[in-house]
Amino acid sequence: MTLAIQASVVFAEDLGPPIGSLFACERPGVTPPRCTSVGDSPRHHVAFDDSLTEPLRIALHDTMVEDYGPTNLVMIEQDAPNGLTDVIAYSSDYGENGAAGWVYCPRDAQQGANPDGDRWCRAQELHFNLNPRYAIYLGDDGSRAYVACHELGHTVGLRHWGNPPESAGPAAATCMNADTPDGPTELHADDVARINAYDYVRRPSPRHVVLDRPGVGTFRQPSFGGAVESLEVEDVPTLEAMVASSDAVVVGRVIAVAAGRAFGAPDPLQYAAATLAVESVLAGALPAGRETVLTLEIPLFGGLGELDDYRAALPMRGLFFLRNKGTSAAAAGLTAEQQLGEAAYYRLMTFDAVILEVDGRAASGDARPYLEALSGAPFDGAVAAVRGAGN
Repeated sequence: MTLAIQASVVFAEDLGPPIGSLFACERPGVTPPRCTSVGDSPRHHVAFDDSLTEPLRIALHDTMVEDYGPTNLVMIEQDAPNGLTDVIAYSSDYGENGAAGWVYCPRDAQQGANPDGDRWCRAQELHFNLNPRYAIYLGDDGSRAYVACHELGHTVGLRHWGNPPESAGPAAATCMNADTPDGPTELHADDVARINAYDYVRRPSPRHVVLDRPGVGTFRQPSFGGAVESLEVEDVPTLEAMVASSDAVVVGRVIAVAAGRAFGAPDPLQYAAATLAVESVLAGALPAGRETVLTLEIPLFGGLGELDDYRAALPMRGLFFLRNKGTSAAAAGLTAEQQLGEAAYYRLMTFDAVILEVDGRAASGDARPYLEALSGAPFDGAVAAVRGAGN
């Protein structure tokens, strides 16, 4: 289940072009508009539009499972798009426009640049052209398998082989060869290695934890001034220290997410206010009146649009290591009245202080070694381990 990127990657022949975004999506005279973007996380959500023909549905499904499934990417097929969708696949007769298939990042799509400087894009459009002129690319199973593999590759940043200036490398046994009717229907070993080596993470802050569950966004602990709260990474080398450093460790469900408070000027950081329904307290204590429901604040570095990510994932059940913001407020020298106001809110104790339940098992994402050691174990077993660490 781990999505960790290996530090050392051996490419089969080191022939293919590197992964990355390519071309401006709005170029004068380019019809249809097209560009290559990267995904914003290792979870790649592909929505099948109602316009997609059944043979193309099969081809796209098969390449997701057979070609991209064995990589570090987690391919997720969707019947309809939502806030997590990376790609929406369409098919139609678009006329003789010079393309059998293309990928495009719409101007109004949620997008940005990742730490490598590559454009990531959600709701990328993947189009298959049913015009008879391009039947050679879409008229049989082999051709459809090639085109589906090829265009899906562009949505994760794969580029053409053997097609300068996009790649100086030779054509090879890969679906990423350009303009190859009945071409290879699989990825080359170098394509797979490059996918596995690429850091598919959108992060405006290095302090983050990807919550490894279909439909879940990212919790991040913000890196901003101490006027709000101290954000130095605390020394928590063991599970016992993580439990001891938390004001409360709870099992619960995030059942609602709404726009919350905003801090800072002139460019404020917006928070989400997540309603956490508490099932049990494993360690520490909750104050009177918050034994069953509390408010967990989550920073939205990408703005209020990120609320859709969380709403699409509800409900989320997990184990949360929490710090009361009134405790941080006291350390920051706020007045007693201000501390009381802050005490109504909780945050994750550290940026990786959460374990989610995924199909009955624990999922910690990119976390500390002692939390990662619990990943894949039965969730109840992880709960027992954390409870034991507090005794």
